[in-house]
Amino acid sequence: MKIIAVIPAYNSAAALSCLLPAVKARLSDIVVVDDGSTDETSSVSSRAGAKIIRHEINRGKGAALKTGFAYALENGYDLIITLDSDGQHDPKYIPLFLQAYNKTGADLIIGSRTGNKGDMPRDRRFSNWATSGILSLLLKKRIEDSQCGYRLITRKLLESISLESEKFELETEMIIKTVRAGFNIEFLSIEVKYEKAFPTHISRFVDTLRWCRKVLELS
Repeated sequence: MKIIAVIPAYNSAAALSCLLPAVKARLSDIVVVDDGSTDETSSVSSRAGAKIIRHEINRGKGAALKTGFAYALENGYDLIITLDSDGQHDPKYIPLFLQAYNKTGADLIIGSRTGNKGDMPRDRRFSNWATSGILSLLLKKRIEDSQCGYRLITRKLLESISLESEKFELETEMIIKTVRAGFNIEFLSIEVKYEKAFPTHISRFVDTLRWCRKVLELS
């Protein structure tokens, strides 16, 4: 099977200089979607051997992911692994995602931080608990971690659902549409190292409002 890592990135040069070699040691194919960065994100990624796709302006994480997904589908990849570009996702879990896929055949496998919270900030713990609980009630299925961007996604799933969101809420849209289309979701316990991560580009208030609007829209 052809497997590729898709990494949406915005002003992430410093983190990518450490992240990409570790990903490259486990997957030969990587696409970095540079979402309008003003730093050396593209040049750092190119030197690490990643394919670069660049948005001329910053459009949002969802838009960057969709660009990466389109590239993967156009180039015949069967499995896509998504990682955040800030360094919080340890590439050592890539083989475990693949093992989980081989065991379950699930079309969406999401990293779950519920059992290994590590140094997750309290506001993120609450946000993830609340959003995961709401989705679990809405979908009548336990959603362990609704917000983790560390995922394995199959080609079949991406060809079967239409993703519209441009910002962070795309990952929630994916969960809702995956369940409603009858595909299986599994979760893989991971630990995230927030003290090693670079600053996030999430706007707590604005992105929470977008999340709520998307959930209401799809309810």
